[in-house]
Amino acid sequence: MKKVISRTLSGGASDRSGEISAEASLTKSREEIWRITKEILDLANARQKVSLQISRDKVLLGHSIANPEVEKKLLFESINYAKSVGLDENLARALALDLIKFSKIAQSTDVYKDRIKEFLASRKIMNVSIVGAGRMGAWFAKYFQELSVKVFFYDERLEKARDKAEELGVQYFETLEKVVKSDLVIVSVPISTTPKLIRQLSEWANGSSDALNIMEISSVKNEMGLSGLLEERAMNEKIALYSVHPLFGSSSLPFEMNSIIQSFPKDTAFITGLFPHFTIVFLDWKEHDRLMGVFLTLPHTLALVFADVARSEGKFFQKSLGLNAPSYQHMLELSRKVLSEDPEIYFEIQASNPNSKSVLSDLKNSLLRMEKVLKSRSEYVEFFEKARHEIDGNG
Repeated sequence: MKKVISRTLSGGASDRSGEISAEASLTKSREEIWRITKEILDLANARQKVSLQISRDKVLLGHSIANPEVEKKLLFESINYAKSVGLDENLARALALDLIKFSKIAQSTDVYKDRIKEFLASRKIMNVSIVGAGRMGAWFAKYFQELSVKVFFYDERLEKARDKAEELGVQYFETLEKVVKSDLVIVSVPISTTPKLIRQLSEWANGSSDALNIMEISSVKNEMGLSGLLEERAMNEKIALYSVHPLFGSSSLPFEMNSIIQSFPKDTAFITGLFPHFTIVFLDWKEHDRLMGVFLTLPHTLALVFADVARSEGKFFQKSLGLNAPSYQHMLELSRKVLSEDPEIYFEIQASNPNSKSVLSDLKNSLLRMEKVLKSRSEYVEFFEKARHEIDGNG
């Protein structure tokens, strides 16, 4: 019995010693990980500084900041180098893409920030009011705040305006009429209320001695178009209205490369002055809404329908077996993104666009064709190849 106890105690002491040794090893490894991480961050910082010199050289040479060929080559070389040193190429790709992205943001900031400030000064825009304290309203607040412009919020829900203003370190108005004292008013409210609000602002501005710039950012222009506001005759020398649609989300960084569609007026000089680092495209309001049927209604619908079907069909497998698949995961991510938004806003985007009906009809017809071609291998392959050709041609 003594021998058994002796062996047991000896084994326990040995195990404890091993645990202490493993704990010390883990601590040491974590310290080494942090040391290497700091080196990576220092190198990233050094890379950003070189990137700024590149941006200045680009300006002198008249080159644009984005250079797809150079970016593609850098990505290709990064992946090849990773393979040569035994680094996972997916990690190399992710790192290279982020380095390229943030280099362009740093270059864009360096090239355009002072230029935008000069434009704002030339147009005597020293304060901006944002009507609507939602996500996109907050994006514009942060953008102009970074340009040293005084920013005010107004929202019919006063508490929301106050909370958002406090969060971002800006000010807020308690009444809508006060926003017309601003040099620029950005309207970021529901699509259905945008025309009425702009008419109210215009009425107050006409009774003021100062001119007013108004920029509305609705995702669908049908309401604005039918209201008659997107016509030259609706404006006067005291009101300058700009109807635009930012094709980016509220998580986008201020000097990231993005796009804006302008639907009124045709002259894009003012919006280009505010966002010279963006691609500005003019489309009249009817053309804009036709495009948004494909850009917004179609993906939003697919995301909702996927979630609706997967809710019943995929729930058991995902929850009980913990299985997944790449295609399913991609659609799941899209659905989660859509479902994280305000359903009231998404309803308006689809319901207010007269082109949604035809897009949904096309979707239903396509599903019927899919059902039909599944009965024939050759027809399915033909359907598949035609779809691939169309996507590759637009990619």
